[in-house]
Amino acid sequence: MKLIVTESLLSDLDEFGISGNSYTKISSSDLNDHRTSLFETENLKFVYDEFFQLTDENKLNLNQYENFIFQIKKSNLNKYKDLSQEIEVLYSNSKKKTVNPWDLTSTIYNSKKNYELKVLQYFTSDENAFKTFLSYLTKELVRIKLLYLFDTQYVSKILNEKIDFKYKDSTTKKNRINENQIDKSLNLISKIENNLVSNSFESTVAKRFLVAIKKNLET
Repeated sequence: MKLIVTESLLSDLDEFGISGNSYTKISSSDLNDHRTSLFETENLKFVYDEFFQLTDENKLNLNQYENFIFQIKKSNLNKYKDLSQEIEVLYSNSKKKTVNPWDLTSTIYNSKKNYELKVLQYFTSDENAFKTFLSYLTKELVRIKLLYLFDTQYVSKILNEKIDFKYKDSTTKKNRINENQIDKSLNLISKIENNLVSNSFESTVAKRFLVAIKKNLET
């Protein structure tokens, strides 16, 4: 078992000189299927889309992950100490790329673009990052909706914002999407926010939301 200590999820293992032919990339959602004794285990399995969480169950059964490569954050490394001598720890030297909410929204409105994997992982692997994105998207949609009713000067005053590039961008988007799309999107945001209040954060739920919001807004 190998643990990669990294603050940003990696999509490949080139940094460690591990050839793509020597491992299989699997999603965390498929982890249970791959760890069973019925599944071939000689090839390395690299979980690329989520940080590994060490549960009490995993502590007792670490041997079932013998040929797995997981990613963890440095702050969680101490949880793995003294658990097994078979764990190999690797440290990533990759610089963490600055990721911003508009890296997602630039894709949401465009039917010809797909989400960039690293950006998608960043906003769906951490609850605070996801909430930051929701706040940004909500304000953008509200700005566009208000521009249907009022001029730029009045909207900027209501939202207490400077008139800069984001208003030019919002005006462009206003001419491409309709109010019904905006209302439906705001309703989707309300539902996901209520879900976050009622349930613990789940990466898969965040990803499903991003699929739904893109389907509704893309032109």
